[in-house]
Amino acid sequence: MVELSASASASATRSRWSVVTAYALLAAVTQLLWVTFTPITTAASSEWHVSVDAVGWLSLVFPLVYVLLSIPFGMAADRWFRGSLLIGAALTAIGALIRILPGYEYALIGQIVISVGQPLVLNAVNKLAVLYVRPEQRANAIAAGTASLFVGILVSTVTVPFLLAWQGMAAILWTQGAISVIAAVAMLVALRRAPVFAVDAAAETSSPFGFSAIATLWSQRWVRLFSLLLFAGFGIFITLATWLEVLASAIGYSAQQVGVGIGVMTAAGIVGAAIVPRWALRGQRARVVVRFSLVASVLLLIGLAVGMPQWMFISLLGVCGFLLLADLPVMLSLAEAKSDPQSVGAITGLLLLFGNLGGIVLSLIVQLLLGNRIVAIAVLAIVAILILPAVGRLQTAPSRIQRERNEQM
Repeated sequence: MVELSASASASATRSRWSVVTAYALLAAVTQLLWVTFTPITTAASSEWHVSVDAVGWLSLVFPLVYVLLSIPFGMAADRWFRGSLLIGAALTAIGALIRILPGYEYALIGQIVISVGQPLVLNAVNKLAVLYVRPEQRANAIAAGTASLFVGILVSTVTVPFLLAWQGMAAILWTQGAISVIAAVAMLVALRRAPVFAVDAAAETSSPFGFSAIATLWSQRWVRLFSLLLFAGFGIFITLATWLEVLASAIGYSAQQVGVGIGVMTAAGIVGAAIVPRWALRGQRARVVVRFSLVASVLLLIGLAVGMPQWMFISLLGVCGFLLLADLPVMLSLAEAKSDPQSVGAITGLLLLFGNLGGIVLSLIVQLLLGNRIVAIAVLAIVAILILPAVGRLQTAPSRIQRERNEQM
């Protein structure tokens, strides 16, 4: 393992984008597998002769397992990066292959196996950027790894119904199983070469591991602030994606129109997650991105409550997707710049934990309030409004980036 302590040496070393590409493919596959059964819930229920709720658990198991394992698996990324990421890749492929066996029980076992591997994969995004990408390019690597998540969701949502109509459930599971194996092998091949920007191995293995490490991370104000912002921003996005059809039906939108809107929101989010983070790291732009994402969310929610024309509905969904999904890589990029290299994986796990937790908590609250949709919508709007003042405390001048640039001058 090559140690490069001087920033000048780092700037002269080339980034290893093949590793980033392999990681982006694997990350996309985890999300592809997560939402496999979401667009075909009724058909899957009939296929396996189980309830719709039982099929729902094939997707719900992912955020639940993520909340339980995110922080310890983030710490694992700090101590045993390549080993933990390869285990995550292997679990992803094995789980996808288990699902091919006929029967609901094998689909559930496969989803559980994949869900255990998912945090090992997703929590590695910042650590991978630290180890394989030059400091000034890390925001691009994090953006690529994060945008790929939404690509996986979009691809699965679009292709699964067509594969089902073509050759049934077997076509879906065999196709996704093959893609998963390809992604896992690509990650294995990419990680055969050692990192080019290695951190101090002794510091990594001696760093705290457990509740004391979590308490130390949580004691930093910026970690608490980033967690709060992701809880609200990413939580609102997940909740809208989950319950938009129900919330919009009362103002005259069909399931097909809502489906188009969600597709536009996700596609715009992919673009936002890919291009916004690098731009947002300069000056006070990150504050602008996060603040406008919350304002756009409030406007969309007001429109859902009182009604709006279809062009405005689609437009606001696109704006919200572009900004809300950009919030995640923006926060992760800032976190990478502020983190010690030895703890970047644990911090990533903590932030992603709160993003997923926001989705679970807000979705459950809205579900309980669906009998009074105006109140359900108002809860989301109030969350966005209450969190707005906290955006002003967002520090967008990452100290480590500035220090590295000053050392290079």
